[in-house]
Amino acid sequence: MSETQRSVTVTVKSGTDYDAWWAVFRGATYEVYDDLSAFFGFDSESVTNLNLHELVSEASKLAQGTALITRELGATPLPAPLPAAEGDPWAAASQSAPSPGPASAQGAAAALLEQVAACTTTDELKRLWASNQGAFDDQAVMDAWKARGRALKRAA
Repeated sequence: MSETQRSVTVTVKSGTDYDAWWAVFRGATYEVYDDLSAFFGFDSESVTNLNLHELVSEASKLAQGTALITRELGATPLPAPLPAAEGDPWAAASQSAPSPGPASAQGAAAALLEQVAACTTTDELKRLWASNQGAFDDQAVMDAWKARGRALKRAA
């Protein structure tokens, strides 16, 4: 970065507690944008139309949601699956279609847990529950939903 170029500092916090982790990004706007995208694993196509403050907002939601789920439910983030090797039809087949049964139910629950963590108001939580009532039979989903509701009420 040149001396005449303006610098931006962005801090993304995972919570309000003293022991909550945070990440600090400094540099030119485009550098901070690229660093945030890489740090949080955002797909470049999905964030192309976001400006920096919108990307920071998404990164903050992800950081806080991840921290909430790991703290309240004891979850552990998993690495992204490796891409299938070219010419290996078995690897490609195993990644292309999920098997029915408990594995797909776990995937649906995981997706719903992400939606719960992304809710920023209690009204959003209520709408999520109303449109996915059957999924709340899963105790982990219900516990996450309740914990997010309590966290939102404390923040208000």
